[in-house]
Amino acid sequence: MNLQPPRSWEDIGKPEFFDLVVMADPTQSGSQAAANEMIVQSAPTWPEGWAKLMMILSNAKKFTDSSGGAANAPVLGESVVSVCIDFYGNMRVAKSPDKLGYISPKGQTGYTPDPIAVLKNPPHPELAQAFVGFLLSLKGQALWALPPGHADGPQRYALNRTPIRKDFYAVYAGQFPEWIAQPYEEGAEMVVDAELREVRYGVLSYLVYAAAIENARPLQEAKRKIIEKNFDPELVRILTKLPDDIDTVDKIREIAEKLKDPAQSERITTGWTAFFRSQYKQIQ
Repeated sequence: MNLQPPRSWEDIGKPEFFDLVVMADPTQSGSQAAANEMIVQSAPTWPEGWAKLMMILSNAKKFTDSSGGAANAPVLGESVVSVCIDFYGNMRVAKSPDKLGYISPKGQTGYTPDPIAVLKNPPHPELAQAFVGFLLSLKGQALWALPPGHADGPQRYALNRTPIRKDFYAVYAGQFPEWIAQPYEEGAEMVVDAELREVRYGVLSYLVYAAAIENARPLQEAKRKIIEKNFDPELVRILTKLPDDIDTVDKIREIAEKLKDPAQSERITTGWTAFFRSQYKQIQ
């Protein structure tokens, strides 16, 4: 389609990607919910982060029930871009590296390590500790990212995971696939407010559901009109406006408590759905 590959979250919110993005429903996909939070936190403020997310949501062609389903969209030719967890993306790119690519937006991606533990009082504690030691060794870490056939790689299947050892990236530079993220690369770091992420996790998922899942068609039509009007600032303001009960971080904390009550949760989300539908109708 003669488009430049996106490198940042902002890129897939641009008009050239309108109706070409597939995302998952964050109330069904934990990884999509995590991605939404990263998009929001990559902006200086909560309102600016929501506006950035809305530019992306309004470019969505459809919303799937899982991150894996979203990852399949480019493979099946249903979209140009999808949002998914790195493991799902890497698996698909590894099968079609000439057609697909995977990007962890530099400086806009939070990385979380996969945990490992030894069970209490295992029958073979020394063997268990040795296994953990091997996984954390350079050779053990190499199995995660090197391709099959490499002397230090897996024998049959690419695992397509991100090694946690910093020295791996120096020792094996240029020997692992380009779609494996390099979290220690200069400029790659993203500092995540973990406390706010935890508080906002469910709130943001419900908010996105009301704004984009329940109002998918009106949202897309509103974005189409905004593109036709060359992004008139007033129309963009209407599209990206937050409901009054959640337009500050302090209000997010208040809403998070209220959403724990089923009756209040239903009332709040129904109100949000109506609010966004009303906003989109104003965009003419």
